[in-house]
Amino acid sequence: MAGGINEERDWKAETVKYTLGGAGLGLFVSSFQTAYSSSKSGGALDVFKKYGGTIGYMAAMGGVFAGVDAATAQIRGKDDYVNSAVAGCAAGFIAGIRKRSIPSAIAGCAFFATAMGTYDYSGGFDGKMQGMTREERDEYRAGLFASEKDMKK
Repeated sequence: MAGGINEERDWKAETVKYTLGGAGLGLFVSSFQTAYSSSKSGGALDVFKKYGGTIGYMAAMGGVFAGVDAATAQIRGKDDYVNSAVAGCAAGFIAGIRKRSIPSAIAGCAFFATAMGTYDYSGGFDGKMQGMTREERDEYRAGLFASEKDMKK
């Protein structure tokens, strides 16, 4: 993700897309909560009646993360790990607010900002070495470790 800003990345479209994705994931989790709950089953609608909050919670986290990530990228003019850290903080804050606790919200912000910023900084699923030549990868790897000369100093 490092590099210039992708002009086609609209924060509103990203928010809608990831809100719907989060709602789908929430529906999946809610169905498992319903299936494995020990309470008397009221039918298939328990997915929405008893555990519908999970659907909304995951939709909100996905939408807020994607919207803040894209909006931050547009405001800063860069698409890098800082955007993911800011968006992770916003999503983590929502996780803490669900518990109705400001300290939990601050801890969620710190945790998700660190996790998402680190994930994006390391290159995400592609890795930092995606697109590098063999020589560039070898040079990058060699720079990660100290040489024997450095160890003797």
